[in-house]
Amino acid sequence: MILLSLLPLAGMATISWFAGRQQIQNQIRDSLGKMAQDAADKIDMILRGKREELHSMAVSYSLLSRHEMPWDEDGLTALLNEYFFNHEGYEAIVVTDASGKIMGVNSIDRSLTEFPQERVAKVAGADISAWPREHKMFLESARGRNSHVNWYRSELARDLRGESENSWFNIALSEPLRDPATNDVIGVWINIIDGSYLQNVLDNTETDLNAMNLGTGRGFLAYDDGGGIIRRGGGRGGSDDYDLRQIGDSEKLHEAILAGVTTCNYTAADGDGKIAGLARVSDRAFGWVVGLEIDEEDLLRPIKTLTKWLFGVCAFLSAAVVVCTWLIARGITRPLKTLTLSAQKIAQGDFDERLDIRSYDELGLLASAFNEMSRALSSREAQIRGMTRNLETMVRKRTEELENSHEALKLAYLDLQKTQEQLVQTEKMASLGQLVAGIAHEIKNPLNFIYGNTDFLREYTLRTQGLIKKLETLPSISPDDRLVIVKEKEAIQYDFISEDLRTLIEDLTEGTERINAIVNDLRVFSRMDAAVTSEIDVHVLIDMSLNLLRNQYKDRVEVHKDYGGIPKIHGYAGKLNQVFMNLLSNAFYAIAEKGDVWIRTRVLGDAVEIEIEDSGVGIPKENLKRIFEPFFTTKAVGQGTGLGLSISYGVIEQHHGEIHVLSVPDKGTVFSVRLPVNIEKAE
Repeated sequence: MILLSLLPLAGMATISWFAGRQQIQNQIRDSLGKMAQDAADKIDMILRGKREELHSMAVSYSLLSRHEMPWDEDGLTALLNEYFFNHEGYEAIVVTDASGKIMGVNSIDRSLTEFPQERVAKVAGADISAWPREHKMFLESARGRNSHVNWYRSELARDLRGESENSWFNIALSEPLRDPATNDVIGVWINIIDGSYLQNVLDNTETDLNAMNLGTGRGFLAYDDGGGIIRRGGGRGGSDDYDLRQIGDSEKLHEAILAGVTTCNYTAADGDGKIAGLARVSDRAFGWVVGLEIDEEDLLRPIKTLTKWLFGVCAFLSAAVVVCTWLIARGITRPLKTLTLSAQKIAQGDFDERLDIRSYDELGLLASAFNEMSRALSSREAQIRGMTRNLETMVRKRTEELENSHEALKLAYLDLQKTQEQLVQTEKMASLGQLVAGIAHEIKNPLNFIYGNTDFLREYTLRTQGLIKKLETLPSISPDDRLVIVKEKEAIQYDFISEDLRTLIEDLTEGTERINAIVNDLRVFSRMDAAVTSEIDVHVLIDMSLNLLRNQYKDRVEVHKDYGGIPKIHGYAGKLNQVFMNLLSNAFYAIAEKGDVWIRTRVLGDAVEIEIEDSGVGIPKENLKRIFEPFFTTKAVGQGTGLGLSISYGVIEQHHGEIHVLSVPDKGTVFSVRLPVNIEKAE
């Protein structure tokens, strides 16, 4: 029993050790790969930036040369000094003519200290062939192509600035200088970059590794074609290359670099096991691979620590489990056996079973509780059954309520999508009315063909299906022919087509009815004559405006209608419809996302009042006095003319009515329109 109690603990410890070991290894490998990729991206960014700086310097020099040539020595030196000071990472900037003569070179270092005159004189005016690596690069650029020198020691830079403990190696970039008029090569621009500028990337990466408690971490650069190390971080190593294949088991690292993998394990020259993360620099012209390596001891250190902790905890817990299990088992095994037998009797339905209480410790309390349980079990069971029935009833009712609520929301959403909206600008009402009437008429004619023939299509379909059924039941058809008919019907899916055809005709009928309703609204809207008074149902005008403006508010603005029992009024239907269109359009525009619009109508003496309220952004107090002025608008350019409210004000005055506005910024706006029932009596 004791051994069995230790099995879960041993299993958990073993699983935790393997899982922790694998997770630590994976995390360190992933971190090395990601950090190597970050370092490669930074180096690639530096190289790209230096190429762009070179191109900018060369092009600027060529353009300036067209107007200011010939450059004197002091002027060119001043230009190169300015470039040198404003751009980081350079050891020397050199300009040659087409023959290779050095026309200019910077004469200061990054601290603005002048180089000794004899050093500047040694370089300026000399032939570039005195420095073979730069001369090779010059010859390439003199033929019209950009060139570079990959990881070397620049003797030209040393001759200019002298030996420096930080100047171990360089890379150089060159670009031809061209005459802007003829595009001929007139010289070469050479930028010699201090390698320590890139070295800082590796040094910073090693600092990050040290912060992660990986003290053996080192960064290095290697060629991706030969796998040779060209630079190590932390100041280790010089600019001389060495071949990985000649150092211990580093052939694996060499092969990993050539294969383009992101991590690898290998043995270094000193026999230490290494783990390295690798990443290629995107600029393939240099062919560099960034690597970050750590000793396997760094990888195993947290695993060993984890092992020690797990072993210690497991040993302590094992001892505690053994002692406690032995003590507890001795005290509770016998009473538990008795309790088990009694529980089995109760499980068989014998609720009269009782335990003898011989002590008042935990086991005695357990026995007492067991007796209470057996006495209450039967009554509890009855209560649970009753509660279960009640709970089922409550869940059923709540489910029905939720389903009804969901169905109501679904119907409301579908209702919002049924009609189309059309925004009609006030200043274009006349021409738009004619256009709408023409379009409605043109749609109405072909719609009548479809709508009128739908019933015939339904009737002909039913007749055809009935005829087919009658033909199938003819006694003159032989069993073989009847079998052929059945197979042909199955081949063309006759039963599905017959049922689906009925559905298609119903959908066609519903669609034509919906189009017919929209066309009728458009025709009614287009026939409104602004010059003739007529009896007007205000509610009909408001609903028509909402129907035509539906696209402005559907799915985002909730319209609340509170229509009172108002009589019909006399007035100009077209003009009043234009007023309601303008007020509703402005209300919807004032609501940026979701909101509400309330429309209320009521009788006030011999007049009716129409109130339109929105929950939009409101109107600033300083603009309330100007909203009815012609051409005043707060909408963006192209979204408003500033004539809507001005024209609406004039229409209401023409009907001897009144319009009032109340607005609170960030709360909303209320427009109240009062119109006399009889315009002639109001005059």
